[in-house]
Amino acid sequence: MTSIAHDTLTFSRLLDAPLSVVWAAFADSTQRTVWGVPEGEAQVYDESNFGVGGRDVYRCGPPETLEFSGIAEYLQIVTEFLIVHTDVVAVEGQVLAAALLTWQFESRDGATQVQLTDQVTSFVGVDMIDGHRNGHTKALEQLRVFVEGLDEDEIGATQ
Repeated sequence: MTSIAHDTLTFSRLLDAPLSVVWAAFADSTQRTVWGVPEGEAQVYDESNFGVGGRDVYRCGPPETLEFSGIAEYLQIVTEFLIVHTDVVAVEGQVLAAALLTWQFESRDGATQVQLTDQVTSFVGVDMIDGHRNGHTKALEQLRVFVEGLDEDEIGATQ
């Protein structure tokens, strides 16, 4: 262990898409793999159980190695309003960071306000905190592009 660092990161984004579409983009792990990782990286879910008490087991990173592993455990879910989950990320069995994430969703005249709070502890220094900050910033932008780019047929398929 190099050094322990922690921070509370907050993000907010208004998405020009209905709440039901934004919610579906998060709840469905197949959709989450499209918008949830930075360009040039990949994410594969080995297990996905989006529900209170459920968990996602995933691998992510460069597509050729998927060197990072993660486990997200869902503590609270209120449909189209709130998701609270933990997320632990490791590489080769070494835990790099643990976080408590709170996602809040609010409908606003056909658009959706997304608020994300990430309370993260890094066991490998501040670079992992910066990784969370950069990763969430990119993911929220990619979520915006994803949901705003869906046509009516695709929107019907997500609801």
